[in-house]
Amino acid sequence: MDYTKEYKDCLDYINTYWDKVTHEPTREVINKHVVTIPHPFVTPNPKWIQKQSYVFYWDTFFIFRGLIRTEREWLLKSMVDNFIYLYTSHGIIPNFNSPASMGRSQPPFLTSMILDTYNGYYFAHLGKNRFVKLFSNFQRYQKWLQKAVDVAKNEYEHVWIDTDGIFHHSVPGYILNRYGDRDIGYAHSSELESGWDFTSRFYNRCDEFLPVDLNVYLFKYERDFAKIAQHLGNKKDIEIWINKAHTRKAEINKLMWNDDEGFFFDYGYKFKKSSNFLSLAGFTPLWAGLASRDQADRMVKKLSKFETDYGLVITAKESLAPKIGISVIPARYRPAIKAVLDPKQWDYPNIWPPLEYLTVIGLLKYGFVKEAVRIMKKSLAAQASIFRKNKTFYEKIDGVKGERASSYHYTNQSGFGWTNAVFYRYVQILNSIENGDEIYNTPRAANPPYKLSIPH
Repeated sequence: MDYTKEYKDCLDYINTYWDKVTHEPTREVINKHVVTIPHPFVTPNPKWIQKQSYVFYWDTFFIFRGLIRTEREWLLKSMVDNFIYLYTSHGIIPNFNSPASMGRSQPPFLTSMILDTYNGYYFAHLGKNRFVKLFSNFQRYQKWLQKAVDVAKNEYEHVWIDTDGIFHHSVPGYILNRYGDRDIGYAHSSELESGWDFTSRFYNRCDEFLPVDLNVYLFKYERDFAKIAQHLGNKKDIEIWINKAHTRKAEINKLMWNDDEGFFFDYGYKFKKSSNFLSLAGFTPLWAGLASRDQADRMVKKLSKFETDYGLVITAKESLAPKIGISVIPARYRPAIKAVLDPKQWDYPNIWPPLEYLTVIGLLKYGFVKEAVRIMKKSLAAQASIFRKNKTFYEKIDGVKGERASSYHYTNQSGFGWTNAVFYRYVQILNSIENGDEIYNTPRAANPPYKLSIPH
């Protein structure tokens, strides 16, 4: 099957869409709600708040999936440079570039975006046997890589490891980290920072958990720092960061791996007890290459808890609170209880492309090609059906009905950056598999995770 031909109408829309959400930087203050940034940027959709001027931290990583190896790949460096500017100017890469969000970040993906940018340069130029001609440019790119990784290390230390105690990401007595904030209080704004705003996964107590996904992302930071040190020839740094990653991995396995369930869960440090709430966050160790082969073999059995005819729902239905009558409870307590019990937008039955994508890539890295292909095919068919009906994509869809999802915390956004990008990337991956391309670096390692040779 030629997936490009099958979904030509969708891909044409996506290609045109990038023009609508790519903006030149403004040289003047737009208004008090926007922090201006100095380089061209891409937003999630053309209708986003404040005249299309907001960029979002973790959205951008997923949007990169639609730009890699395209004529718009130049935007990768531009967006990383914007994040470098935001960190250098404000001491944080915020949730989005507004003064209102300077007290919180979002799931950290800076090192992944730095490597996307660096690898794009490497493959586009050095791979064409023009090394001598481009060596001076390569030297400049090495300097850029050093500057970028220095900012990422600062973000890692001062924001996420929280060496200054400002953002409340560290917990005394624990190596692992939590979501937090600088200004407001912890539970509500911590959940905003998680990107899962909002979900039953944290029981309205996000600040009381060491989340599995955050710590997996920080594990990847540590591994990425070792990889970048290798690129830059900093041999001493390689060992330092590999050791940090090893320590975090051991703690994740100790506190978050449930051997009875064969899955990873958030850890509730307040009660010194692991959660049993099933979410796609539990698959992120596959994406980051943290899981062992045995763990991966057991984890894949949990796909049935999430898989529908349309892709992977964000949480398992069985983990939602049961429906109970609260009429016997005094009226003054009911709003708080209802707020905990009611399903939220990052809950079943919704499908969110970011976590589905990380799961799919994790499956591929561990050799579960059949399962990954099945999910990608379902996702493309569902998203294309919704697009052909509504002439747009949406940030999330209903995984039971195969339709655009209902609105919850805010109106279901159309457009939409990460959905379009993941759709495009699934098409490219499926075409590679269909064409019989070698999707793994050869020779393969003896055990997974295997390195993918295709953009991902």
